[in-house]
Amino acid sequence: MPRTRFLRTCFIFVLLLTLAGCGSSTSSGTAPSTATAITKNCFVDPSGPRVPAVYAASATPTSGPAPAPAVSGTPVTLSNGLKYVDIKTGSGPAAHNGSTVTVNYTGWLASTCQKFDSSYDSHGSQPAQPFSFPLGQGQVVKGWDDGLVGMKAGGIRRLFIPSALGYGSQANGPIPANSDLIFDVQMVSMT
Repeated sequence: MPRTRFLRTCFIFVLLLTLAGCGSSTSSGTAPSTATAITKNCFVDPSGPRVPAVYAASATPTSGPAPAPAVSGTPVTLSNGLKYVDIKTGSGPAAHNGSTVTVNYTGWLASTCQKFDSSYDSHGSQPAQPFSFPLGQGQVVKGWDDGLVGMKAGGIRRLFIPSALGYGSQANGPIPANSDLIFDVQMVSMT
């Protein structure tokens, strides 16, 4: 009997060591063998360029990038959770509530970094075209009304819009309910 008890104790010890090692990474930094959720970050990437190549040329992009291009910079965080990074600073007067702004944009789901809409893309029979609206009048999501204040013509700003400042608990087309959103918005003009 003592030998059986010893073997059983050794088996349990080896089993516990094996189970303990399954959920952790090794000291060499390799990923664990079990499946884990991967959190994507398409808002700011410290190793990304200041201005992505898609915006570096003087020409307007012919389509919105499918995945969000990496950008670097120090985000500004507003008290309501909205964050933004200026990719390019424009010139002239700054947009304010009541300004009529004309913008080009591309939007991505923050959870997947995949595009859901872009003014650079044609939509069926409609050609690509900028979008105009009065700022601060509730005609767009709150994240745009708050996040575009201070932009100047020619500027490009990346916005991180928490769900509450986007579509909240309502799904909207390809945007699931409770989705945080990422937008690159280029200020074409402001009056």
